[in-house]
Amino acid sequence: MSIVFGEESDSAGAFVASHVKPARGDDDAQAKRLRLLEMAEQIAGLGYWRYGLTDQTIEWSDEVYRMCGVDRDTYQPNPETVLEFFAPLERSRLEQAFHEATLTREGFDLDVEVIRPTGEVRQLTVRGTCELETAGPPTALYGVFLDVTESRRAEAEQKSSAERFARIIERLPAGAVHVQAGVLSVNAEVERITGYSRRDLDSLEAWFTLLNGDKAPKLIERYHQRRQEGFPETVTAAIRRRDGEERVIEYRACDDSVGEIWILHDVTERDAIQAELVQARDRAEAAANTKAQFLANMSHELRTPLTAIVGFSGLLSAHDDLPPQARHWVARVDEASKALLGIVNDVLDLSKLEAGSLELDLEPFDPRRLAADTAALVAGQADRKAVELHIDVHEAVPDYVLGDTGRIRQVLLNLLSNAVKFTAKGAINLRIYPLCDRVKFVVSDTGIGVPDEVVGQLFQRFVQADGSISRKFGGTGLGLAISKRLVEMMGGEIGVDSRLGEGSTFWFTVPLPEAGPCAPDLIETEIEQASGLTVLLVEDAEANQELVTTILRAAGIEVDVASHGVEAVEAMKLRSYDMVLMDVHMPVLGGVEATRLIRGLGGQAAETPIIALSANVMPEQVEQYRHAGMDAHVGKPISPRDMLSMINQWAGQTHIARAKAS
Repeated sequence: MSIVFGEESDSAGAFVASHVKPARGDDDAQAKRLRLLEMAEQIAGLGYWRYGLTDQTIEWSDEVYRMCGVDRDTYQPNPETVLEFFAPLERSRLEQAFHEATLTREGFDLDVEVIRPTGEVRQLTVRGTCELETAGPPTALYGVFLDVTESRRAEAEQKSSAERFARIIERLPAGAVHVQAGVLSVNAEVERITGYSRRDLDSLEAWFTLLNGDKAPKLIERYHQRRQEGFPETVTAAIRRRDGEERVIEYRACDDSVGEIWILHDVTERDAIQAELVQARDRAEAAANTKAQFLANMSHELRTPLTAIVGFSGLLSAHDDLPPQARHWVARVDEASKALLGIVNDVLDLSKLEAGSLELDLEPFDPRRLAADTAALVAGQADRKAVELHIDVHEAVPDYVLGDTGRIRQVLLNLLSNAVKFTAKGAINLRIYPLCDRVKFVVSDTGIGVPDEVVGQLFQRFVQADGSISRKFGGTGLGLAISKRLVEMMGGEIGVDSRLGEGSTFWFTVPLPEAGPCAPDLIETEIEQASGLTVLLVEDAEANQELVTTILRAAGIEVDVASHGVEAVEAMKLRSYDMVLMDVHMPVLGGVEATRLIRGLGGQAAETPIIALSANVMPEQVEQYRHAGMDAHVGKPISPRDMLSMINQWAGQTHIARAKAS
């Protein structure tokens, strides 16, 4: 259909509508061409129109009927109805465009809205030009209607989406860059990070040149390579701000339908903090190593003389013919040396707990015997103060339970020792009874008690009720802190109830499942089993040589002595031994090096069990001995029971056989 304006009309223009007459005849080629034209119109969304200026006719193609939402068979365009497809403003624009075309003989291009009978609005582009004869005025106007509704709608949605995307990018707390066809759009955070404006950073070349200077060409090449790879990983790189300051930036990039998105974070401070943390960690590790080395050295230096003190005082106290006064003095020496050993052990235990290197050793034990043996260790002190000591083990407690006997004894001994220390008169009660799936140990006394404000701090390191406690009663303030860590390590709890001047009740609970009977632990049994063995003792301290040989010979063991590692290696070449007891720190050649040389001798010497006798008892030190070829370790000060037990454990064994078994 075409809209026609009559030049002679009183109105702005007169409208005439007519149908395009189909070609007459049966010309197949003509029909085919018309069909192809209709299909092309449908595909392109394009409709043909013509307005004859002479006969005032309007011609529409079928596609124009579709655009206007009417049917050729039911709708007959006429001047009164054609303009009803357009709003009043659109009508005026169409009339003006057609009128100017007839005067200027030039074409026109106009965007209009068509309102279908259903009320639906379609957006059309109208293009037209003049049909001219060789001379005279135009005879007609003709052109096309192009339905641009969907494309305009898509453009609007795309524009809205782009605006939303831009708003999101702008509000991001991180730097954001949108790259499309080499054009960059940056947000305010990028301006803050770089010091450059959006206008400065409007292209890839500008970005890399301004921020990286002479490195720009190489970085642009790398950028394109990473883009082809799909930006596989996060990149950290240095940039130079507008003010010359160098910053470290972390880039993350992705590429999708909206273009590339770069997310930037200024990690300069983060990297500086991380570097400081690494330095702090290195300093802490160095300090920890220094502390560990100091503790190891101090442990060795203290334990070595304690070996002789504790050992010989024990041997003296075993003599029945000592005068009473001498026996009293020996007891004093024994108590003092054991107190010093307790302090050394506390410090080492605390160090192990803090380092997480202390391990539990679970074994069946008799809780009643444990209570009696532990109480016996403080019974002498209690008797001298006329303080009664009572033990009550509930009948429901199993005969044998599974737990770390040594650590439970350590905690219980600490509580009993404190009770005896702080009780001048009255009694101390040790009660053991089952509590759900645990066993509860309770130590109550009638001592000095603890002030309320101090109770909550008792299980912290180096804490005592007040400064006068350590002056009057002694102690380091480590015992309860260690006890708490040990109990928690065993899966239990520890606590205290106390009233100043009335006494205290300390308790702890640990899970101790019922177990089968444990093996007898009698030193007489150890002595009988060890009798008849030949042992090489490698020890440089004469006092320790005398002590160990006295203990071993009393057990019926034949002993040869070497004063350092070189003598030990030579002795192993000359004679076969059932076992070697090897000190670690010695002049000329130490125990670790001597062990390696002995293992290298081959033959029976390489198979002989070697047990370390050392004041170095830290786990990492013991592990070092095993790596060198030693089979076991007995710590100093030496316990005769522990040493004889270890000897019996390895009697008849070989280093190689045990290594294969393990």
